[in-house]
Amino acid sequence: MRQKSYLLSLILLMCFVYVPPLVTYADTAPSFTLNVTNSQVALGNELQVTVTGNDLRDMYGYEFSLEFDQTMLEYKGVQGGISGGFSIQPLLEGNKLRFASTKLHKVAGENGALNLATITFKTIRQGSAALELKSVQTVDSQLTGHTYLPNTKASASITSGNSGDPGSVNPPINQSKPGILNPDVKMNSATKTATAIVTQADWDKAVEQVAANEKGVKNIEIVIKEIPGATAYELELPTSAFAAIGGLIQIKVTSPLGTILISNKMFKVGEITANSIRLRIGKIDASELDQALGKQIGDRPVRDISLYSGDKKIYWNNPDAPITVVVPYTPNTEELKSSEHIVVWYLNEEGKVVPVPNGRYDATTGTVIFSTTHLSKYAVAFVQKTFGDIAALGWAKNQIEVLASKGIINGISDKAFAPRQSVTRADFLVLLVRTLEVDVSKGAGSEFADVKESDYFHDAVRIARGLGITEGVGNNMFLPHEPITREDMIVLTERTLRLVKQMTTDPNEEQLSQFKDHAKIADYAVKSVAAMVKMGLVQGSGGMIDPKGTTNRAQAAVLMYNIYTNLYK
Repeated sequence: MRQKSYLLSLILLMCFVYVPPLVTYADTAPSFTLNVTNSQVALGNELQVTVTGNDLRDMYGYEFSLEFDQTMLEYKGVQGGISGGFSIQPLLEGNKLRFASTKLHKVAGENGALNLATITFKTIRQGSAALELKSVQTVDSQLTGHTYLPNTKASASITSGNSGDPGSVNPPINQSKPGILNPDVKMNSATKTATAIVTQADWDKAVEQVAANEKGVKNIEIVIKEIPGATAYELELPTSAFAAIGGLIQIKVTSPLGTILISNKMFKVGEITANSIRLRIGKIDASELDQALGKQIGDRPVRDISLYSGDKKIYWNNPDAPITVVVPYTPNTEELKSSEHIVVWYLNEEGKVVPVPNGRYDATTGTVIFSTTHLSKYAVAFVQKTFGDIAALGWAKNQIEVLASKGIINGISDKAFAPRQSVTRADFLVLLVRTLEVDVSKGAGSEFADVKESDYFHDAVRIARGLGITEGVGNNMFLPHEPITREDMIVLTERTLRLVKQMTTDPNEEQLSQFKDHAKIADYAVKSVAAMVKMGLVQGSGGMIDPKGTTNRAQAAVLMYNIYTNLYK
């Protein structure tokens, strides 16, 4: 199970707190500073950084996010926390440290100045080490939250420790840990692009030194350090890093604008003739987009991810080697209340928005995560879609709204969902294909006699037939407009999960005896129903599984929501 986010943990703690009378303070906004113990420190020694809050007003709890140069500094620990309170275990993700603390019991918050924490680092490389306090979230004794973006920076110069020695030149690659590369980064001031280069020799050495895991996969991480003023980061790698014979290598590229996970199977061997390929992640300002689109996105991150061979852009699309993108993101107060509505949009060449169904906010890491099989512009957005006829459906309302916001389901109109309307066989396949992002390039099956090319469900049905998910009802018929039975819905879902998401759950048919009507389950559906029950995706109702019953749109949406959250929990 995932760890709860720091902020959520604070709120859960404070739900049991006595709320003292409201106190009025001077209208002075708090400020936050970073202070280093020494602006110049010898290599190998410790550096301490203190986060301080000033002009605080009734601060009952807080959380802050600090970024540091992990090519220069190694995190050792943190001390501090609010007086008489409770601090949560610090969370370290790459170059980002998050720390939270809260008071307990019947007390008021802190006022004035307070040291929030002191973080200790070990210096591991010569040069200028940068630190930045990215955000501070506070909660007062009235349970009111505040978010601050102080943009406070500090730095320390790391020297050799010998005043007579001007310092040795940093090696181009630091392989103090097998499988972790820290290449030098050079800035093109004209294009504001920072580029790091890993040579063939450096790459071969890293591959040789790192051991494969139990699945036979080698993992290599490449860290690109931050360069002030850069709006794009590029990593040049030998072509063999993207197209190689032999075992699988997963490559984690960490940059200040986000982390990209790629593999050495992105291209077929020989598909790219150049010696090297550049992976680029760039920051796009919303003002560069269509005015209406830019207004929707606001100040949320927009990233342009692309590949280049020399000056030529490579148009990559490979469903067999998806990449994962992780972008740091701090939601605002409204978004934190409904974080499932933080979504990802793909912006196509025409500037149209295409939802990325798997795009989601991960509170544990404070990032937005999505996977894709093609490269383009991607934006973080916040969408709260609802329908006028679902207000009374407490058991399904949130699930419908979340899936609609992610572009997985649609209403029968912009304002109506028709939750009690039966789901047809065709509509359920469309919903299933969207939720699980079944890839159309895997091949389509032959046409059913009762499915026309002009039907909106044509592609989904042919894909399902091509993958062996369905063979219809016999005589080359699919009966697309017939209401789908519960057992057929379960069979289609279970087959798709096994084929697309590599579900490996073994069915336990004995557990079906808990349902009074289990004998009514068709022979072809028994294993599928048992597997879905074992996964907790099918529970039945009133001790019945009701295999021959039909499903309405609200019930289907809840099933898809449960599958979605199960996949990404």
